Amino acid sequence: MDIAVVVNLNAKNGSERFASRARVALPRSRVVATRTLEDLHRFVDESKNRDAPGLVLSGGGDGTAIGLLDAMRARDVAFPPLGLVPLGTGNAWAIGTKAPSPRGVLEVMSRLTARGEKTVPTTDFSLIEVEGRVTPFAGAGWDAELLHDYREQRAATPERFRRFVEGGGGYFFSLFGRTIPRNLRAHTRPQVRVTNLGAPALGVDAAGKVIELPHGGPGEVLYEGPYGVAGAGTTKELGFGFQALHFARTMPGRMHVRVYAATAAEATRRLPDLWRGVHPIPHSHDYLLTACRMDFDREVPVEVGGDVIGLRKSVEYRIAKQVVSIVDWAKLKR
Repeated sequence: MDIAVVVNLNAKNGSERFASRARVALPRSRVVATRTLEDLHRFVDESKNRDAPGLVLSGGGDGTAIGLLDAMRARDVAFPPLGLVPLGTGNAWAIGTKAPSPRGVLEVMSRLTARGEKTVPTTDFSLIEVEGRVTPFAGAGWDAELLHDYREQRAATPERFRRFVEGGGGYFFSLFGRTIPRNLRAHTRPQVRVTNLGAPALGVDAAGKVIELPHGGPGEVLYEGPYGVAGAGTTKELGFGFQALHFARTMPGRMHVRVYAATAAEATRRLPDLWRGVHPIPHSHDYLLTACRMDFDREVPVEVGGDVIGLRKSVEYRIAKQVVSIVDWAKLKR
């Protein structure tokens, strides 16, 4: 099996140490340590000019995998099967594919190569296109605010104390120390209008069954009103085990578009249910769409794959033409 291992040295747990372990565990693989997008692009360019790897292990967070796919897409390189190695912070996509620890990934792949296996079990993921990028999830609202707050908090913390505000603990500190208090104090709530731009909209009933929606054709407004979170995804996870988009894998070629319209106080009270992806839950509006536009009444932060791309008053989400095969770690663990 021809394997390439890409390690993002800027990821939370990315390091030369992991790259060295990969070289030992997978001696015939190509291990590339990267720090910049230019490094990723160089890897893709080199792969295009030589035999493309049969499997790429993406060592980093969600942004690393997205950066790889975007670089391949820009160069019209077919997506190889991708194995997600959780070296980032939230690791939403990796958790969603039941990825083992980074050490566990190397152990599994070492056993497979020692046995002479030529392929690995995979599952296909649709992707969402947002402003020319492809991603398994994106959105506006508290999740994007939280990412912004986390980065501001980390940057404002002296380096000798920074380890205390990083990772999962740092996110929770930002959530309860900045994001939720700010929304509790807010005098007005942001508003969003969701317009269907694709195939007739589908919904989900109280039992989780897919249903057709009346007045859900192209150009129809599906929702208009206040929101706390307004996002879309083809993976259930938003990081740390948060099952925010629990219908994302219900139908191939459709994304789960969700508007959660409860107040910050109500959301805080229901946080355990929100985390587990309980359905139905009050104030949640769920759609299965191929394309939509969200228009906001003010500029709001928007995140794509866990990275805030800036402030927007309008954003479009579309199912991308490309589908990517992701290593199904659950099957490899059996």
